Amino acid sequence: MRAQRALVRRQVRCLVEQGVTQFLDLGSGLPDEGYVHHTAQALNPECRVAYVDVDSTIAGDSAELLSGSVGTRFVVADCRDVEGVLRHDDVRAVLDPAQPFAVLMTELLLHVPDSDGADEFVASWVDALPSGGYLAISHFGEDGQVLKGLRLFEHLRFGRFPEVSLRSLERVAEFFAGLDLVEPGVVPAPLWRPEPDEEDVRNPGEVRMFAGLGRKP
Repeated sequence: MRAQRALVRRQVRCLVEQGVTQFLDLGSGLPDEGYVHHTAQALNPECRVAYVDVDSTIAGDSAELLSGSVGTRFVVADCRDVEGVLRHDDVRAVLDPAQPFAVLMTELLLHVPDSDGADEFVASWVDALPSGGYLAISHFGEDGQVLKGLRLFEHLRFGRFPEVSLRSLERVAEFFAGLDLVEPGVVPAPLWRPEPDEEDVRNPGEVRMFAGLGRKP
């Protein structure tokens, strides 16, 4: 989880450096300390962030966490409904979909099996991006230890283990169809633009969590 949060911060910093000021975090969970809006607005106070999650039980805590934050909203919505999300009043309060924005899918696709149209789901968001928009993805890879860890984490969090889809690096790269991949492409998460002050990861090339960032031409 620490590595995942560090990755998101690196992706957000990269996006702000590219001039992005609008962020849509899909399947965000709780927008707690040190996450997207903290990172983006520390670099550019003009950045605006909409968090979207289907779990209504975290709406109250999310609102409390964002209390006093300028340019941020938390929205309870199904991110498969692209038009519904983009037309939501709270999303439109902080995001103009006609202008370039970044869509973050942090482990979101883990819960979207191919049988439910994972490719179509991603493509629908790519279609919604204007030219100059970005898609950021992180995704757990195929690994028995990863699956065991997910089972433990999800059991502690939900009391049950939902269906998950682990995918290879090559499969994750397919989700960026039609986008220009930002260097270094789709790679194990610790190798995606690591920063010198971050915690060292032993054998980073063997980490089964993959990350990438793509720009719409």
